[in-house]
Amino acid sequence: MLGVRFFKYCDYFYAFIMIKRFIYLLSCLFLLFIFERCAQIVALSGGKKDITPPKLVEAVPLLDSKNFNSDKIVLKFDEIVQLKDLTNQLSICPRIKTDLEVVAIGKQVEIRLNKEELKPNTTYRISLGNAIADMTESNSIPEFEYVFSTGEQIDTLLVSGTISDAFTNERSPGILIGLYTQLNRGDSVVYFEKPDYYALSNINGSFQLKNLPEGAYKIYGIADKNKNNTYDGDIEKIAFLTSNLKLTSDTILNLKLFQEEPSKVFIKKSSFTSFNSIQVILNKASHVNARALNPSETMSLLQTHKTELRDTITIFYKGHQDSLAIVLDNKSVNSSDTLKLAVPLKRDQTKKLGGISLNTSMNLLDLKTDLIIRFSNWMDTSKKSSSGINVLIKKDTLLKSFAVKGQWIDITSFKLDYPFQEGMTYSLKIDTNTFYDINQTPNDSLKFNFSVHQKSDFGKVRLNLLLNKKQAYVVQLLNEQNNVAKETYIQLALASSNATTIDFTDVLPGTYTSKIIYDDNKNKKWDKGNLILQLLPERVLINSKQLKVLADWEIEEEITIKD
Repeated sequence: MLGVRFFKYCDYFYAFIMIKRFIYLLSCLFLLFIFERCAQIVALSGGKKDITPPKLVEAVPLLDSKNFNSDKIVLKFDEIVQLKDLTNQLSICPRIKTDLEVVAIGKQVEIRLNKEELKPNTTYRISLGNAIADMTESNSIPEFEYVFSTGEQIDTLLVSGTISDAFTNERSPGILIGLYTQLNRGDSVVYFEKPDYYALSNINGSFQLKNLPEGAYKIYGIADKNKNNTYDGDIEKIAFLTSNLKLTSDTILNLKLFQEEPSKVFIKKSSFTSFNSIQVILNKASHVNARALNPSETMSLLQTHKTELRDTITIFYKGHQDSLAIVLDNKSVNSSDTLKLAVPLKRDQTKKLGGISLNTSMNLLDLKTDLIIRFSNWMDTSKKSSSGINVLIKKDTLLKSFAVKGQWIDITSFKLDYPFQEGMTYSLKIDTNTFYDINQTPNDSLKFNFSVHQKSDFGKVRLNLLLNKKQAYVVQLLNEQNNVAKETYIQLALASSNATTIDFTDVLPGTYTSKIIYDDNKNKKWDKGNLILQLLPERVLINSKQLKVLADWEIEEEITIKD
């Protein structure tokens, strides 16, 4: 009996030990879990991001102070502030001689000025734009301004409006809008002096000139490229009113920006486009005649499109001299320029003639258009080896070949005499040694595949116009790249109706807009303005409605101009 009890107690003791070990193991696992959780690195939560700009608590002197007579302005804010892009943001109107000194100190911004330069009974507006910002998130106070008057009242008149490109009607951002008060200085003042009051047009081309007194002003808009606050002539764009701005109440204006025609003509660039051709680019389109400086070399030069008004001139030369001296006689301005160029090394005569193309677009020939072979070299037009030109056409599953003749239009263009039919697909084959340039370099064998447009490939646009003036107009159809796809000229006689209809035929499928130019001088093109002559650019209207042209379809649009 005693032995039985002994073994029974041993079983209890063993069970107790096992339970104790189990509890110990659980405790260790629990502690490991706690320590592992505590060792994890997590981002601290700092709350919501600060998006609030600083708030003005106090201004000394007060905002809109009258009888101002201080050389320092202190602006106190509710948090520490900084100044950003102050050079481009800071301005004072009307302008004073000495620049303002602006510093940020803790929660304050101090503006120091020379009070001796302030005019009596004048309202001043100091603009800090978006320069004042907090230190933590750089939140800026939008368009911050401090206004004061040296007299008994604050002037409050406003000139606002928009400025846009005179030809495209697109809004123009970043344009200096300036007001001048001394009208006896004439229009030349904009060349030499900075405006008394000024502002920049915003991203939408809108502007505001605030706190203006009653009076007469001259107003200009300047695309001020070099930031000198003056007009630098035809290298910059300008807008103006032909009459004085007489300000007695708030006024809204719409200014048109344009670039004047250059007063001087000069060569912008010249380069060799091939071994025997030179391209000269002028700063403006002109009637130019090229000739050799040495009269004995006159027959060695030849200029294409000599009678046309162009800003790009192509001159061909022959011979193997080391340099060229060319005189460009500009008939448009009655002046001459001499161009001296070193001739590039002569190319290998064993090579074949390159730079040959057709007057097709995307392998398509326009309706009722002659097929022309174009060359980039001065060609030997005395050789007409038309026997090497063949047109291949597929008819009734059979490929037929026809020999084609042609004729030289000029030294770079050869026109083919063949009745190409609409909707047909052709291959043009040119045999080796069919054409030669003046250096007797022949062409290699060539083959061009192309098709001829057919009438059903095009659409038609009909514009029913009701115009507000009986005068001359240029009406254009613009494609998606704003290039002129079609153009026509109309002139309404005094005895005629103000209503007219224009049909644009053979219009390729696509999206178009229409433009109407008031051709005041009847020269069938848009004319820019002139500041000294006080001529504004000719008016341009663009119908913003898109005209979606489909193949073999007619679209009709009503356009009424009332103002």
